[in-house]
Amino acid sequence: MKPKLIHCLALLLLATVTAAHAHTLAVTGVVIHTGAHETSVAITVHLPLLAGADPATAIPPRLHLRLDGAPFHPTHIELLRDPQSDTITWSAEDPRPARSIAVDAPIFPDHPEDTTAVLIYSPDSSGQEKLTGRMILTPAHPAAVSGESLPTILRRFLVMGVLHILSGPDHILFVLGLILAGGTVRQLLGLLTAFTLAHSITLSLTALGIASLSPRIVEPVIALSIVAVGLENLLRHGADYRLRVSLAFGFGFFHGFGFAGALTEAGLPHQAVGWSLAAFNLGVELGQGTILLAVLPVLHAIARYSPTARARTTRYASIGVAVAGVIWFFQRI
Repeated sequence: MKPKLIHCLALLLLATVTAAHAHTLAVTGVVIHTGAHETSVAITVHLPLLAGADPATAIPPRLHLRLDGAPFHPTHIELLRDPQSDTITWSAEDPRPARSIAVDAPIFPDHPEDTTAVLIYSPDSSGQEKLTGRMILTPAHPAAVSGESLPTILRRFLVMGVLHILSGPDHILFVLGLILAGGTVRQLLGLLTAFTLAHSITLSLTALGIASLSPRIVEPVIALSIVAVGLENLLRHGADYRLRVSLAFGFGFFHGFGFAGALTEAGLPHQAVGWSLAAFNLGVELGQGTILLAVLPVLHAIARYSPTARARTTRYASIGVAVAGVIWFFQRI
């Protein structure tokens, strides 16, 4: 393993030794060097974190590393122990260069007090090594990707946004509850836009580390939002578009905190934070539009067949939405 990598880790760990006061270090260091023909990795861990396990067999399964989307395959494995700091450095190489490097989990996710600090070095145009990536991974921010091109980043977060709302039954039922009340296409798009604007604010604030709200509060409130739109459909006397916009916008803030979980797990690329947030929000909007396109023609077809059947569909579907929200609320508290 190149001495420079060990020196970098030594400096990284030295900064935490004083604060640790002979207890478990708060940082596990990972240095990745991408060369023209191979990728090398060095992981320095504090031995007590391994709880007596053999480092040669305990460390590799903890490294969740992908090179250009393919798992890291270690060869030329070495172990270097430093009795003075009670650390051990596991190093290995993969005979593949990599443009994109993804770390999908901290080295010790079972130790929430431990942080995984990742440094990535790549050669510049003159062949000199240069620090090209920094990642800080914790159980709250468990993954990060470095080296992706902007089109790849945009595509990944766009798809993530679409899949996140389409795979979340609570978000789907909230949107469905808004649509069931009916209205013009312009009004329905306005409802979804109000919802998007609100959740975009809290999603961005949470993803950027500016604000956060405990899931103990967020998840029950999301369930209550589903109950609210269901009951509004059942109890209203005539269409109240302003009330529905208020519901969409107000509860959208809490749905945004829920959406932030997906971004937290994926990790925002430092070189394109704004683009990533925009792509994810656009994906969520497209997912909502997909729901609208799937449901609206069915509701219109029922209304053309029989206005009474349309009213009954809204009523029974809204009952189902509200009941699901009540069940989720009690499950989540």
